[in-house]
Amino acid sequence: MCFPWGFDEEDESCAALKLILINQITRLRGERCTRYAVSMDCGVGLYAAEILHGLKESDDALETICYIPYEEQATKWTPELRDRYFNAMAACTEIVNVAYEKTVDCECKAHLAAVNEADTVIAVYDPENPRCEREAAAVAVAEMLNRQVFTINPKAIHLF
Repeated sequence: MCFPWGFDEEDESCAALKLILINQITRLRGERCTRYAVSMDCGVGLYAAEILHGLKESDDALETICYIPYEEQATKWTPELRDRYFNAMAACTEIVNVAYEKTVDCECKAHLAAVNEADTVIAVYDPENPRCEREAAAVAVAEMLNRQVFTINPKAIHLF
């Protein structure tokens, strides 16, 4: 919901974001990265998981560890998003439930757990948006842990 396009995946900027994600994941795979940690949500986490599972069809070496903020996360999502979420979950190599029930900080804990697993972090957020504080905190931790961070600012996506 923090994206300029909201949940409209048919928006050209959303398509451009997905293309950037594919390029970054492919670049990392070219650097021999085979294990990917994804903090699952109904936006970038889901996009990344779907991209990885598409790539896994031709690359058996890929592993995806999905970090779920809390067990009932998708309960109130639209039926289409729930189906995509559960399909992504079924294709994961490993699923880590961060919390059983929703808590104030469970989404942040999922981000941090994924960052802790990573050598390189692809962060999609607007550093100037106060609503992106969870993502900003995860990036700060990644930088503190000397992880390589590639930031994609949705406001700065320009179409070709």
